[in-house]
Parts: sequence; C-alpha cells; structure tokens
Amino acid sequence: MIETIGSIENFVNAVRRIDGLEWLGEFELDDVVPDYGFEDENDPQKQLKGQLFLVMTDQSALRQIKSLFDRWKDDQDTEFPYGLAKLRHLFTHLYKIRPWDEEDRIRDTGVFDDWKFRLQHGQERVPFEAELWFRGDAHRQQQADTHLRSTIESLEGQVVQQCVIPEIAYHAILGEIPRAHAQGIVARQEVNLLQCEGIMHLRPVGQCAIRVPEDMAETDTPGEERQSELPQGDPIVALLDGLPLTRHRLLEGRLIVDDPDGYESAYQAQERVHGTSMASLICHGDLNVGDDPSGKPLYVRPIMQPYRDFDGRLIDEHIPEGILPVDLVHQAVRRMYEGEACEPPTAPRVRVINLSVCNRSRPLVREMSSLARLLDWLAWQYNVLFIVSAGNHPHDIELDIPRSDLSNLAPEEREKAVIKAIAADTRHRRLLSPAETLNGLTLAATHADSSPPSTNPHHLIDPFTRTDLPSVISAHGPGYRRSIKPDILLPGGRQLLSEKLGTTHTKATLETTSLNIPPGQSVAAPGAPGQLNQTWHTRGTSNAAALASRDAGILHGVIAQLRAEPEGIPPPEYDAVLIRALHVHGTGWGKAGELYDEILRNPQNSRKFKEYAGQFFGYGSANIARVMACTDQRVTVLGFGELDDGEAHEFRLPLPPSLSAKTQWRRLTVTLAWLTPVNSRNQKYRIAHLWFDPKTENPIASNRMYADHRAVQRGTLQHEVLDGGEAVPFQDGKNIVIKVNCRADAGDITKPIRYALAVTLEVAEGISIPIYQEVRDRLEVRVPVAVQGESSG
Repeated sequence: MIETIGSIENFVNAVRRIDGLEWLGEFELDDVVPDYGFEDENDPQKQLKGQLFLVMTDQSALRQIKSLFDRWKDDQDTEFPYGLAKLRHLFTHLYKIRPWDEEDRIRDTGVFDDWKFRLQHGQERVPFEAELWFRGDAHRQQQADTHLRSTIESLEGQVVQQCVIPEIAYHAILGEIPRAHAQGIVARQEVNLLQCEGIMHLRPVGQCAIRVPEDMAETDTPGEERQSELPQGDPIVALLDGLPLTRHRLLEGRLIVDDPDGYESAYQAQERVHGTSMASLICHGDLNVGDDPSGKPLYVRPIMQPYRDFDGRLIDEHIPEGILPVDLVHQAVRRMYEGEACEPPTAPRVRVINLSVCNRSRPLVREMSSLARLLDWLAWQYNVLFIVSAGNHPHDIELDIPRSDLSNLAPEEREKAVIKAIAADTRHRRLLSPAETLNGLTLAATHADSSPPSTNPHHLIDPFTRTDLPSVISAHGPGYRRSIKPDILLPGGRQLLSEKLGTTHTKATLETTSLNIPPGQSVAAPGAPGQLNQTWHTRGTSNAAALASRDAGILHGVIAQLRAEPEGIPPPEYDAVLIRALHVHGTGWGKAGELYDEILRNPQNSRKFKEYAGQFFGYGSANIARVMACTDQRVTVLGFGELDDGEAHEFRLPLPPSLSAKTQWRRLTVTLAWLTPVNSRNQKYRIAHLWFDPKTENPIASNRMYADHRAVQRGTLQHEVLDGGEAVPFQDGKNIVIKVNCRADAGDITKPIRYALAVTLEVAEGISIPIYQEVRDRLEVRVPVAVQGESSG
C-alpha cells in the first residue's frame, strides 16, 4: 500500500514498469492526518487529501521501490532506472509505504460486530464474505482462491459460494466457520484468516435487509375500491425486492412475478411486507392521493426472504445469508435481458429497475461498493436505469440543547435544532450501498405525504413545520468523489419522533418510530391470514424510490407518445437516459434551500456552501409535471445523440424576441444525462465525461442557482439552473447555444456514449410574453451540429 499526499498523475504507468508489481487499484483520501512533515501551512491540524495506490508485489519489487526512495531521500538528484523517472515526482509526495494488514481488512466493515451479535445469540456457524483483491491474471487469481480456501478449511469451515465478475474487478467468497474459531479471531487469538494476503475486505453477510414495522397487526381496511382496467403490454419497470402479496386486491393482475429460486416457499402471506409496499407504490402511488394505477404490469423478481428469531417472530426481510448479493443481482438482471439455461429473456423491454434495498453495513466512506459497481456496469451493459434508495438512518437525534428545554421550544426553534443536529451527525448518516451508483438515480425522501395534516393520535413530535425538508431518517451525500448525491428527493412520508425517556442523557434526544398508522404514505399491506384488502402507512427512502419508479413509467409513456409522432423520435435506445434527464429536469431547492442557508451557513463553510448543502438536497425535489407539458410562459426542448472521445454537439435554442431588452425575470434550466462504462481499478472510475457550459452564448440568464457548479460535473448528470432579469437587447434570430462535449476520463471510450438533453426557458406565469409560441416558430433545426476535436471544458 503506497499512500501519497496530493494528486499524482501517471503514477500507474510508472508502477507498471517495475517487474513484480501488479496493479490492484487506487482510492482517493480526504482524511489524512498531518504527519511525516506534511501539513497545511495555514492550518497545521487540517486533515489533508491524498491518494492510496494498491499494488501486489513480491519482495524483490518492494525492495526496489524502497531502495529508490531511500537513495532519493539521501540525494534528490540521484539517477533513476529507465522508465521510472516519474517516481521522482511521486517521492516528493510520498506519505508511507506499508503492507495491507489485518486492520485494513476489517476497518469500517462491521464484521466483528456482526460476529459478536451472532455469538451472543448462540449461532453455531458464523458466515462472512471475503472480498479478494481482483487479479487480472487467471493463474494468480486461482492461487489466491486456493490459499483462502485452504485457510478456511484449516479453521474447520467451508466455502459456500464464489463469485467472479471481471467487468467490475470483483472476486468474492462466501464462507462460514464454527463459533469457536470465530471467537478466537475476534479475540485476535487466531490470525490466519485476517493475515490472508488475498483478502481485501472481510465483511458480514445478510446485511441487505429491510426492517419490519413494530406492530404487524395495525392495518386499515380501505374504502370502496375504484374500478380500473388491468395493465396491458410488456413491463417497463422492474422491482428487485421481497415477494409481494400477489393476490392483494390492489395488486392482483398487475404483477408479473419471476421466482426461479423458489423464494415463495419461504414466505408466509403476512410476512410479505416490503415487496407489497413497494409494488403498491409503483402501481398506485400513495393511496391517499387517489391517482390512476399504472397502465403497464410490474415485473417482480424476489431477492429477499423473511428472517425470524428463535421464537419464530419476523425480524426483517433480507437477502439470504447463503448467497452473495452481488451474484444474486447480477444473475437476476442477466436473466431479464439474456435469459438462462436456454430459456429466453424474461423482461427484455424493461428500461427501469427499482432496487430499494440498502446494505446498512456499507456506508460510503472512500471506495465504491461492489454492488454499486455492479449496477453501474449493468446499466451500461443493458442500457437500463437503476432507481435506488439513499438508505435510512433511524437512530437517535441528539439536539444541542438541555433535555429540560425541549418541551419549551417553539416548533420553529425545534425545527432548527433538528436540522443542526442532523447536519452535525453527517458522518453517521452517509449513503448506504448501492446508493453511490454513478449511473443510477438515487432517491432521498422529503418529510411529506398526503395524510390528513392533523393525524397524530399518540401526540408524537413532528420535527418540522413544513413538508419540503429532507426526512430526518434520509441518508445524505456527497457521492463518490464528492459527486452530487442523492440525485433527487420525493415524498417519503412524515416521520414523527418521540422524546427519549430517562435521565442518563443531559441533552434532549429524539427517537424515531415505526408505527403503521398515519401520518405516512398509504400502501397495500399483507394483513392477517385471509385478508387481501388491508393497507397501512409507511415512511422512508424506499418509498421515495418507488414513487420515482412510478414516475419513470409515466415519463416513458410521454416519450412513447413523442415516438408515435411523424418524426418518430427519439429511438427506444435513448429511453433510459431520457427518463433520467426528465426526472431531474424539474428539480430545485426552493424555500427549503433558503432555510438551510439561514440555519447552517457559517464562516467555515460559506465559500463552499452550495457544495455543502448539496449533500442534503442533491438537485432538489422532483416535479415531473413541469416537464410533461409546456405553457405560454414555459417551453421545454429535448435533444439526444451519441458522442465519442473529443467530439461535441451544439444545440441552438432560439431566443424569443419579446424578451429582448426586457427586465422580466427569466430562468434557463439545462439537464444532461448519460450512462458511462466504468473502470473499477481506477479512482477516477468514470470512463466517459460529458459536460456543457451553461454560460457560453447565453445572454439572458447568468445567475447560477442551487447545486455547486463544480460538483455537477463529477457524476453522470449535469443539471444547471440559471436566473436573470437584466435588460439585454438582441436581434431576432439570436440563439442560446448549448454545446455538449465528451472526453475520456478513466480509460478509452470504445463505444459512442448516448446522452439526453433537456432545456427549458421560462418567464413568470402571468407575464404576457408568449415564449412557447415564439420559440416553436423559430425552432427549425432539430438536430445537433457536430463539432470535432473538443478536448476540455
């Protein structure tokens, strides 16, 4: 392990010239403790940024690097062997060289906590996932595999499953060992497994789990059901989740369940909790709203089973412990698009896959999780959009006020105290895997639902006075390499709190509740045996992701209508990126952003406050209604295309002449979405970087709103909102020019990159400026203009 301070370019190429070194990967560091003579001259205690380079080496190669480093320290003008001169630059930033050790293999994995819990509850055999260093050479890969298997067998354990996916540099073994050896490893009396060189991380299994409500008996019987037609055609949206109650009155005839593993046999009807809720939200939305059901069936692939305690009580639903989650999801998606065992694909027309199952033991700390890497590769491989939940953190909220003062706080003051407390606890409220997916759409939840405003039978505490704020349980960002995450927010139900009782804590502390009663979002529920029409109320980021998946189906219908017009555009291969762009296009922070600015801005974060606030809001609350129809004062234009490295397309939006020299408020919104192949062994990760500069040849809106202008270019979604109001004269025929550029980032682009672009120009409603008609009359060129040789942005 070679740790550096600062950014070191081309280090990989230099390392590969040393015989005996095998490149394994690299991570970014943002928490390097000042030491070894490195420090910030203005703030000696400030943590530094750096990079972690991971190589597999033999002793000869290690001696060569150390020898070069020692010689360089004695004489910085010393000669370097041919091809290794770039190491001279590295050595000026070198922090440390050391082996990957036992602590690295278990750091931040939670595996020992998981083992201790299992041992305390009498479990005789303890499971684990060993993620190995991915070796590009098949012989070395087999050597590592054989050595680990031998180590597990020496502990009287066994290998349950193995999975190798070269496209995401993933090699993992699912194993189990007897409790006696697990106790010895936790006590550090047995170290063979921890010292196994082939292991990168040792992790717990069965952590992709969904907790069930506190009282399963609390359900409602809905009123008279509205008659509606059953869905027709092929499914567009798929759900990977628990098994729904397929015969529920709200779901019967609306689901296509594909259960090749026979998970149904493990479920009792009343245990089908999460899958039923998610299917209900995708098919119907919040039942309190009364929207029409989806017109297309929902494809469902169960990937979870119920987990019961020793008394038979349902604890949660989770991915079975005898299966690697990465392997299960990989097989499920491949079956949809390629089929298996000589069978045809099961859902080849699906364009959106909902995965509202997070791994609570895998918060985003430094590296992309294996499941997020898998989703990114599958999205590119099959041209599909994954919609995932950011994750829930239902732990206590400790306010920075004395316990005795809580009851005297006005609602507005309590709201501020809660926002400050959650912001201060960011380290424990990070995104949960696979929410950091770069190609996916990650959903956080707002404190909103359609329950009656006064519903609060237990006199619990409503933390907020408004419903446009992020939910108190919603995980927040940033994403990988400080990209915008979560992407968008949708209602996830009002989460009420209760005061923590007792006198052992000095500060006021609030606890979350998980009751099935309002407020919250009304969904289909399993109910008691024989009941097929029950509902209850739920909350969380899973709900927000399910609503986003429902919206995706609606947006697909709009795109299909465009395709039915005489021009016949856009082609179906652009559906995934168009849905993604349109999902984000109507977002903004609104008044909620202003409140966070008022409460959280301070001299320390003022300069980068937009980037700081972006970890809570992403691009903002979604509103697909804004992009589904234009008005006299708002016009939206769509574009699409594909680009290779160094290419660019220009799109021209005609300026309405009525805006010339006017001081009327106007807003320009531009959203660019694409899917990228990935390089899992490079910390840049994203192979294709697409971008635009919204201020170039844009004379009427120059004030950037909401998300930070640097952060929006770190992912695969760039969403920019600009306001203006100055009187700018221009001639009829003047255009706003949006140039979409493409360049390679973490590897060669071997196939053109598809993208979608949405551009909206609007003025205040009620202003007699008919921009829609004026733009439409002048929008003659409907295809992009290619520009070759672009290389920077």
